[in-house]
Amino acid sequence: MARLAALNLIEDVMGKGLPLQESIARSREYDALDARDRRFCRRIISLTLRHHGEASAILAPHLNRPPKGKNRKAGFVLMMAVTEMIMGGGEPHAVVDQSVRLVKAVELAHLGGLTNAVLRKIAAEAETLKARPADAWANLPTWLARAIRADWPDQADAVAASLMMTPPLDLSLKNTGGDNTRHWAEQLGGTPLPNGSIRLTEGHVPALPGYDDGAWWVQDAAASLPARLMGDIAGKRVADICAAPGGKTAQLCAAGADVTAIDVSANRLERLNENMARLGFTPQIVVADATRWRPDTKFDAIMIDAPCSATGTIRRRPDILCHDNAPDFASLRQVQSGLLAAAADLVRPGGVVIFATCSLLKREGEGIITKAPETLRPMPFTEAELNLGFRADTSAGGHALRLMPNALRLDSTADMPQGNDGFFISRFERAAE
Repeated sequence: MARLAALNLIEDVMGKGLPLQESIARSREYDALDARDRRFCRRIISLTLRHHGEASAILAPHLNRPPKGKNRKAGFVLMMAVTEMIMGGGEPHAVVDQSVRLVKAVELAHLGGLTNAVLRKIAAEAETLKARPADAWANLPTWLARAIRADWPDQADAVAASLMMTPPLDLSLKNTGGDNTRHWAEQLGGTPLPNGSIRLTEGHVPALPGYDDGAWWVQDAAASLPARLMGDIAGKRVADICAAPGGKTAQLCAAGADVTAIDVSANRLERLNENMARLGFTPQIVVADATRWRPDTKFDAIMIDAPCSATGTIRRRPDILCHDNAPDFASLRQVQSGLLAAAADLVRPGGVVIFATCSLLKREGEGIITKAPETLRPMPFTEAELNLGFRADTSAGGHALRLMPNALRLDSTADMPQGNDGFFISRFERAAE
């Protein structure tokens, strides 16, 4: 059942171009799985999407042509099997057997012989194939590969390789005072990170200690930095723009701010509201387009986590690797610039604006802030603020921070997943009228 659910979700992404999370949310097959089978299902999906290019290259010599039309599903079965055997360490004979069963289960029994023959040949070569150097570039769509090479020529190979890493499960704590971080690291069996997060290799989130008590929320370590770099916001009025699903909203609330969470999507804000209820936070929630919304009173600080290509989150969202067509960057840049301009109107003189995107691409970071309104003055980060355990590059006079997906390295914890989401963060101060 888990393999069948994985197959249908992979078909949604690779065959129909649907976002993975939306497909999972609608999948009755996935919903019917228990926690163990869900983990297995998601692992198979992630392996296949993350290594689909390498898998295709392995399969190519054994196929006159990939299965097409009604038979295309068999091609996805083959791809799943290859990634499970070669990249995932699956036992070859078991994978072959289960794959043949799966082909028959989706009414493609006439391709059972082909599936068996191809996978047995690959199984015989498994050890040799595992020993081959990984080829991360084979898995990147052309538009993304070109952009990474153009923006980061000196570290392009390292960036591409980092996108193939299995992501950890990072948690942000509601209370980081005293020994609380150490306490929860012990309770959860995780590792404390330099920025205060706790890192786990994996876990069924609702079943983890502290979930029902609202002691923590899921948030990549890098995603926690924009709010941390806002400064002391206790007692201040802070607007979180594009707030859903609420990780940064929770941080701002935990820091003692009077938070207004704004998002254009009512559905996404419903999820934010559920998350805040579990955590015991009560921000004001506003459904609005922040580029047009103007309250009566200015804010002390603005957090903008702008919509973007999300290329910094590929470790968690490997379906992005299957998008052959580039995002509409012109539209995204228009939204990003519009939100930055709106922040200049929404914040009081002397107030702070943080602009962040989870993009690896300069056009969605460095290229946006060069056109920031003149009323937003660069506010450089201090050395102490940047002492959070990440290898990061500052630019644009020190008020812009670039985090690559390999910025966080836990050298003393060999068994713990490395890396982080890629992020761009910049900080401004509103000039006087």
